[in-house]
Amino acid sequence: MIERIEDLSKADQTTRRALAIVLMREVLPLLDMLGENIAAGHLQLAIDTVMRDGESVHTEGSC
Repeated sequence: MIERIEDLSKADQTTRRALAIVLMREVLPLLDMLGENIAAGHLQLAIDTVMRDGESVHTEGSC
C-alpha cells in the first residue's frame, strides 16, 4: 500500500479519487466484521460522497 501512496503525488485528481474509494472499500468489510456499524455507515456515506464526482451535497445541520 505504501507504493500506492508514494506514487499518488504524480497522479491526477481522478486517479487520487479512485484510490481513495478503493482504500475506503477495503476498510468497510473490516468495520462490519468488528461490529462497528456507525463507523461503517459513516464510511459508506464518505464513499457515496466521493463517488458523486465533486457534486455538492448539503444536508441540514452539516458544516
